[in-house]
Amino acid sequence: MNIIQDNLYHIYNRGNQKQRLFHSERNYNFFLGKIILYIQPHCDILSYALMPNHYHLLIHANQHSAELIDGRILAISNLSEGVRLMQSTYTKAFNSEHGICGNLFQQKAKSKPIEYQSTVQAINTFHYIHKNPVESNLVTYPEDWTFSSFREYLNPHLPGICNKNLAIELLDLDYRMFNSKQKYY
Repeated sequence: MNIIQDNLYHIYNRGNQKQRLFHSERNYNFFLGKIILYIQPHCDILSYALMPNHYHLLIHANQHSAELIDGRILAISNLSEGVRLMQSTYTKAFNSEHGICGNLFQQKAKSKPIEYQSTVQAINTFHYIHKNPVESNLVTYPEDWTFSSFREYLNPHLPGICNKNLAIELLDLDYRMFNSKQKYY
């Protein structure tokens, strides 16, 4: 991943051969813990959705995101290493729990740079991530899916892993849009 400070990135990956990544609430929560441990220290998370066989993150790269790790033969940024560790440590635990071995994720995670100065693409990605559980027919409304950041925006005073204030500022969002199912859709 080539990370540039102050850019937005849509980071995503899915299960190898489209297999399930999460079989239980415990799996989802464990992966969220990996996001907090390995991703959150290196960027500002703006939105996320964990789906049965894939995940999405919309992040804002800060100064720490793009810094290269010292002593590496190949140059790798803090954020890239965080994504690698998130996936590899989850895979190790998942495989151990299920008595299997091998790749859980498809190769490397994808990261699409997003120009937030042209706010349309950034806003579309933000909403795409939140609508993903609805589009996949897992729930009727985004707030019904437990494993996305939509509820963090629905209840802005509750703690969460997203930098909601930065998302509101960068994407020119309004909290009121999250309070009405009809307005969001």
